Amino acid sequence: MFVTNMESISSDKTKSVAQLVRETIQMRPSLLDALKMEIVNYSALARMLQAEIGEGSLEAVKAAIIRISEEIMKEKGLQEEKVLSILRKSVVRLQDKIAVITSPEELDIPYIVTAYLTSDYVYIVDQTQLKEDPPHFVHINSNLVALIFTSPPVLEETPGFVAFVTSLLASREINIVEFISCSTNTVIILDQKDALTAFSMLQNFT
Repeated sequence: MFVTNMESISSDKTKSVAQLVRETIQMRPSLLDALKMEIVNYSALARMLQAEIGEGSLEAVKAAIIRISEEIMKEKGLQEEKVLSILRKSVVRLQDKIAVITSPEELDIPYIVTAYLTSDYVYIVDQTQLKEDPPHFVHINSNLVALIFTSPPVLEETPGFVAFVTSLLASREINIVEFISCSTNTVIILDQKDALTAFSMLQNFT
């Protein structure tokens, strides 16, 4: 399928070398990531793309890659600043004694947040508020910690917030047990052992 797309691109003689290079890079997320991280050998990438595109000189292809890379880095910087601005304006708190209850049936229980999936209801609850044991058919993961963000309304129209936070946690090998984002609230459920590390790390941004 990819070969077919490449043949289609390279056969369009009305497109400039820069356009062809841009379209080829945009079709490969791994290349976009490498350019964002500035770990690309431009000459080597230019030779590879020139062979695939079949158009333009090596110098023209390399110049297009460098120009696209500069644009990507500028866009990345602007996007990260928007996300960091939201983090700085967010209130982040920890709540312990959290349980995640997954049930095939709707339950009448107090909850912090809930979501309905294709076949199950998921409840994030304060386990101290449960007056009785849930039915036997539910699955309970208890003694967890909730990392709760309350963010300004601009969060709803700013892409990348969730990706930034989850990547930050992943960089410290912190596993996310459950994640629910709704409106201006973001709730991340973690194991107790990871909670303080995650909270301290995020406090550096708020």
